[in-house]
Amino acid sequence: MLRRIAVCDDEKIMLRQISTYLDQWQKENGRRLDVVYFSSAESLLKSMDRNTDLVLLDISMGGMTGMDCARTLRDEGFTGEFMFITSMENYALEGYKVHAFAFLTKPLVYDELSAALSDCQAKLAAAAPAVFPVETASGTRILKIDDILYAEVFGRETSFAMRGGSSVVSVIQLANVEERLFDKGFFRCHRSYLINMKHVENIAPPDITLTGGAVVPISKHRVKEFLSAYAKYIKSVR
Repeated sequence: MLRRIAVCDDEKIMLRQISTYLDQWQKENGRRLDVVYFSSAESLLKSMDRNTDLVLLDISMGGMTGMDCARTLRDEGFTGEFMFITSMENYALEGYKVHAFAFLTKPLVYDELSAALSDCQAKLAAAAPAVFPVETASGTRILKIDDILYAEVFGRETSFAMRGGSSVVSVIQLANVEERLFDKGFFRCHRSYLINMKHVENIAPPDITLTGGAVVPISKHRVKEFLSAYAKYIKSVR
């Protein structure tokens, strides 16, 4: 998700223009961004939060260039996106080397920036881990779906066994969980258990062993259906 943006340009008039455009984009898209502005690549490298999602960089600045700044960040392991703002057209190859998301030309046009931001937002949203919110006694917990090993019925509650050994108990019914996760690689292997096929390590009916050694039962009436579903799952993730 696009949340945190750093903007770097050594021209105050450009920083003001970009600020105006970002405010407009937020209003039009109902988003709230955390934006930090820098007037030099050196100050950005010194102070920028490395969890920033997107960096908008002017390429030609006094002192370190925006491209050199991007290279330095990549060398540090920075994984966010870059958009370069430039009046020059000969940086395509260098931009490729730092995995630039987009090049925006000066004079900067709002529609071009808006489209690039929306595209970047879509890319980040698609790459974000899928989550599953559940209600617990202490409030709503946001579970990463990939981290769920299995869900198990306990009376009127459902316990989620998580990767790493933790568990989360919710009042949600297992049938509801099954319905909401049916297209996420989960299978109801037993009336009391719903497993994440991503974590299956061994199948030996009447048991299935999952990541970390957790063992759950599989109903003899569901073995054939499970093997078919698991084969389809494996084929889909290859």
